[in-house]
Amino acid sequence: MVKKAVKSALAKKNAPERGGNHSRTPRKEGYNDRRLARVVERLREQAARIASLAKQMQDTELGQVDVDGHAMLLRGLDQIDNFADNASRAIREASRANRAI
Repeated sequence: MVKKAVKSALAKKNAPERGGNHSRTPRKEGYNDRRLARVVERLREQAARIASLAKQMQDTELGQVDVDGHAMLLRGLDQIDNFADNASRAIREASRANRAI
């Protein structure tokens, strides 16, 4: 079992050298106010779609439906919270550094 885990870790580490996925999203990336505004607009559109679904359920008097992807939704919401926390920290640190100059 340990050998398998080690092989898997090595395979992931060496994947780009063996023709793996070269288009991986970078861990950190620059954001400006316009880019964040586009993210906010996308979130608003998604929130409106979900609100519309809730309204449809009310209008059709559906008590409950089973939806695939529930766990992905919860993970996504957690990721949005994490991003907002990280962005807040980055802005706070950049502001402090800017004031120190």
